Parts: sequence; structure tokens; C-alpha cells
Amino acid sequence: MSKQPINTPLARKLLLLGALPSVVMFITFMGFFTSARLDDARRDLSDSNQLLADTLAPSLEYAVVSGNTQALQEILSQSIRHSRADWIRVVDVTGEQIGYVNSLDSEPGDKSSEFQIYQAEILQNPLEFETDRPTLWFEPEFGLSSGALRVGTVMVGVSSNALIERRNDILWSSLTVGLSLLLFSILIIKHTLNTILSPITEVSGRINRLIEGDYRLSKVNRRKNSRELVAIEQQLNQLAEHLESLKASRDQTLAISERAREKAETASQAKSEFLATMSHELRTPLNGVLGMIDLVQEETLSPRQRDFLKTARQSTEDLLTVISDILDYSHMDSGGIVVDHQPFNLHTLVTNCVASYRHLAEEQGLALTLNFYGDWPETPMVKGDAPRIRQILACLLDNAIKFTTDGFVNVQLGCFGVEDGCIIINCSVSDSGSGIPNGRVTDMFSTFQQLEGGDARSFGGAGIGLSLVQRLVELLGGHIQVESHHGEGSSFRFELPLEVASTATLSIEPESVLHVETPLSRRALVVEDNPVNQRVAVALLNRLGFDTEAVTNGQEALEKVHASHQGFDVILMDCQMPVMDGYETTRYIREWETANGVGRTPVIALTADVLPGTKQNCHESGMDDYLSKPVRKENLREVLGRWVTLL
Repeated sequence: MSKQPINTPLARKLLLLGALPSVVMFITFMGFFTSARLDDARRDLSDSNQLLADTLAPSLEYAVVSGNTQALQEILSQSIRHSRADWIRVVDVTGEQIGYVNSLDSEPGDKSSEFQIYQAEILQNPLEFETDRPTLWFEPEFGLSSGALRVGTVMVGVSSNALIERRNDILWSSLTVGLSLLLFSILIIKHTLNTILSPITEVSGRINRLIEGDYRLSKVNRRKNSRELVAIEQQLNQLAEHLESLKASRDQTLAISERAREKAETASQAKSEFLATMSHELRTPLNGVLGMIDLVQEETLSPRQRDFLKTARQSTEDLLTVISDILDYSHMDSGGIVVDHQPFNLHTLVTNCVASYRHLAEEQGLALTLNFYGDWPETPMVKGDAPRIRQILACLLDNAIKFTTDGFVNVQLGCFGVEDGCIIINCSVSDSGSGIPNGRVTDMFSTFQQLEGGDARSFGGAGIGLSLVQRLVELLGGHIQVESHHGEGSSFRFELPLEVASTATLSIEPESVLHVETPLSRRALVVEDNPVNQRVAVALLNRLGFDTEAVTNGQEALEKVHASHQGFDVILMDCQMPVMDGYETTRYIREWETANGVGRTPVIALTADVLPGTKQNCHESGMDDYLSKPVRKENLREVLGRWVTLL
């Protein structure tokens, strides 16, 4: 018989079961008695003020008839002093006010709607003498009867706040008493439950001891425990005896399992080595295939044959990229990847990569488009790692087509010029697919992470692509971002710095860009391990009037700082570098400045990491400001302007 898992503790359930009636009674009686008290308070306020008006009416008869205003005001003042009224007003038959007192700072005026008004007529009754002469009265145009003459009206005004204050007092007092009683009831219930659940807790502790390996038999308490608990304790003793008998065989099983684990680890290591070997072995014939395709393309071919060969070549290159992904991960972890720096046509590379996926997109009914924008050079020849850039774009295209069932996939490539022969490319791959939920966006660049898990997920793959893309982009000195809304598609955008492969830049050694021919007014130090990013930073600083030097790691930066007699006006520090990273280097620089009494040099962080905690880590290590890659001239000018006076 299967047992349902218990998610809520028994003590909580029993406490809830005992407290629920108390809560229901609390709410019921609170509602009833509070409502009754509120009605009584409302009725009492109305009756008392109406009684005040009715009582004042005959008392004011003489003062109104005789026109004795002083007596009238005295009566009103004495009356309002011992009442709950806010003001009392007396008017004559024409509606003109002849008497008024209040307990407020201002007269009601236009705010009469905020007061409850109780009024009574002031009547002058005729005097009857003990004679036979009939009483003579003139008949007025207004009055209540021929026997009484209305000479005025007394009005008693009570603010609505009085009832509100009374209501609040009633509510708070009722709530205080009710909650006190409810708390007292719950404490009694909880105390009673403790006596009931104490034996159950002991049984639970016995089970924990069994789990920890304590198989000693316990004495069954038949006097205090119920029949069910006695049966459970007997069964636990039987279980302890059975576990004790299995303890010896468990040691043998563990020994066998340990030997099996060692064999499994050996097999896993052998499989990894085999996978790496096979990856290399597969690359060799595929490279041969690509070479033969190149030879065939030099022959005379029809346009259709040439198109077939072109597609075959692109597919073979994509297969090589997939095989390389496996080796790239192991090389990245060991630091074995070397970034290539060869000239290539960026426009052609992107066009060919998109073309290789056009057929796949058309099979799924998707519109695959490619747009170029920005300041492209006349010949888009750049220097960089073309296979890695193609690998990044191919992975993003494959991911977009895989998760888009209807609509479009759009690739946009922008080019932005930077001084001294360097550019920054901005590439985005957008789709109209299902999108990514807000809570899963940060998981997209994690290894082996997918939106759907389990064997029933909608899409295949190991979840390695986007993680590899992020690491490759950062390896090339750029950064990647994703914007997505669930059900509205996704957009992956990455930026990379590249060097224009013109004749001038190819003929000059890379070190030549680090020297400034004309004397400049300020000195700057660039600490950057990526050569392209280093060239960009040096060129921008030179344009801003700095005599700039550059090093490739933190250790070299410390040597420069220690050896420089004139000092640097500013230091641009990369955060992630070999030998010594930017954080550690900055801490050493601050310690050296303090020990030698040297003024503080502004250190500006250069990093492609845009996580929220990165900026805080920079400040904690002693850096003064933060600049994300790729570095733009306007951004650099703005940041430098906070610390250095620019010419």
C-alpha cells in the first residue's frame, strides 16, 4: 500500500485543527459584538445630541423672546461645555443667527456637510391667567399651531469625527480583547498538543538513530504510549535487528563498489582521451575534403555545380566547427587556445556564414535576412581570428533557427570606426521564436543548460553552444548580451574589436603604435593582454593628448610604476590577465603608493564583464572608475574627465 508523502508537520496540522474553531469564533463574535457596540454608540450620540437640542429649546424661550443676547449666550456656553456637540446655533424665525457658541477653532460655514445637525423649534406658549378673559393672540403667518408661536430654532452640530473616533476606540478595544483571548486559546491548545506529540517525537528520534547506524534495541513503554505507538516501537526494534544483520554485508558491498568506481573513473578518462583523439582524427579527413573541394572549384564548372560545391564547403566547415567545440572547451580550461591574428574579409565571412544556413531556414519556412550598417571601410579587410568569429555567428544562427518555428531570423552587422586603424563590430542575431522566460535569461550562458529538461524536451542538443559562444567572445576581447521576452523572440548581440588590415598597418610592427613621435602633455599606462584592445586604448589615449605606454600583464605594470620617476597621470587596467590580474595589481600599486608617500594615481578598470558585482569588486580592490569594453572614444573621454584635466 503506497503512502502519500507528508509535506506539513503533524504538530502544525493538529494545531491548525484546534485553532481553526477558535479563529472562527473570534471572527464571528468580533463581528457581532463590534457591530452591536457601533450601533449603540451611533444611537447614543444621536439621542444625546437630539436631547440636548430638545432641552435647550424651552430654556431659550425667554432669552429669544426678550432679546436678551447675554442670557442666551450664557445658556449656550454652559450647555456646550457639558455636551459632545461641536457648536450650537440659534436662529430666529427669519433665519437670522442670534446666538452661536462652538468648541472648535472655526465656524462650520461651508463645511456644514461635515457635521450631523440636530435641531428643535423654540416655541413661545401663551400664558393662561385664572380669569374669564380669553387669551388673545394675533395669528402669525408662520408657526406650528394656534396655541404655540415659533420664535426660533436651536441647532446642535456634531462633527462626523466624533463618531469615527468612537468607532476606532471600539474596534481597537474589541480587537485587543479578542486577540488576547485567541492567543490564550492557542497557547492552551499548543500545550495540550505537546503532551500528545511527545511520544511521536521520541519515535522520530529513534528513526534518526537508525538512519545514523545506531541499531540498539529500545525498551517499549506500554504504560504511557497508545496502542498504535507501541506497535510502531516494536516494528522499529524488528527493523533494527534486520539492519544489524545487513551491516556486515554492507561493508563487502562498499568494497566492491569502491573497486567499481575506480574502474569507472579509469573508463571515463579513457573515453575523454578517445573523444579528443577522434576529434583530431575527424578533422584530418575533413580538411582533406575541403582541400579537394578547393581544387575542384578551380576547374571549369557550371553555375549549378559551383553552387553545390559552395554549399558542400560551407557545410564541411560547419562540421569542423562543431567538432572543434569539443576540443575548445578542454583547451579553454587549460589555457591552451591561441587566438589567431590573420587578415580576412569580414563582409565575405559573415555573408558566407549566413548563406550556409539559408537552406535550413527555408526548409522551416523562416525568412533569413542579413543587413549591414555603420561606417564600413571601402575594403572590409580586418585582422583577427576568422574561424572563431564564424564559429560564434554560426552557433547563434543555429540556435535561433532551432528555436524559431515561424517568422524570421535577422542578422545585423554594424561597423564603427576607431582611430589608428581599429574598428568595433556590433553583430546581432534576432528571431521571432518562443523567447526566454525572465528568470532563465541568466542561465542561457551556463554549460549544459536548456529551457526544457528531461527526455521529453522539445529541442535536442547538449546546451553547450551559448556557453562556448560567451567564452569565445570574451577570449577575443569583446562581450555578449541577450535581450528576450517570453513569447516575443530573442536577440543576441556581441561586440568585438578588430584591426583594419590595410597596407600601412600590415607593414608596421605592432610595437610601433606604442611610441608617440611628438611630445605630449600627460602620461598614461595601458595594462591589457589582448593586442587589439591594447592598440585601441593606446590610440584613443594618444588622440586625447597622452604619452602612452602599454604592458601585457600586471607584473609588467608594477615594474613600470616602480621604475617611472615622473609617474603616470592615469592607468587603464584590464581586470582579467595572465600572470597577475588587474585586481591584485591595483592592490599592490596602492600599497606601494602608501609605503613610499606617492600621490594616488587614478586607476580605471577595463573589463568585458558587465555583471552587477564587477563594479563593486573594482572599487574594493582600489580602482577609481569603471569602463566596459569595447572602449569608445566618447566614453573614455567622459571617464578620464572625472580624474584628469583634458586639453
